[in-house]
Amino acid sequence: MKIKVVMDSGKEYVINEKDFSLNDFTASFYTDSPNGSRILNNTLVYLDGEEKIVINPTHISSVEVIEK
Repeated sequence: MKIKVVMDSGKEYVINEKDFSLNDFTASFYTDSPNGSRILNNTLVYLDGEEKIVINPTHISSVEVIEK
């Protein structure tokens, strides 16, 4: 699946992750709290599986699935 991530700065990243759904992709951006809600991480996380791109998910403007 190809996913395009647009940051609030306008920088765009195209990620090509095989056997990944959009939910799998965004799961690392959140932490589950004890009361059942999800909290967006305000820390650096890897954007790609090769661990070459590191971003702060609070600065993501949009995410688009380009192709499945």
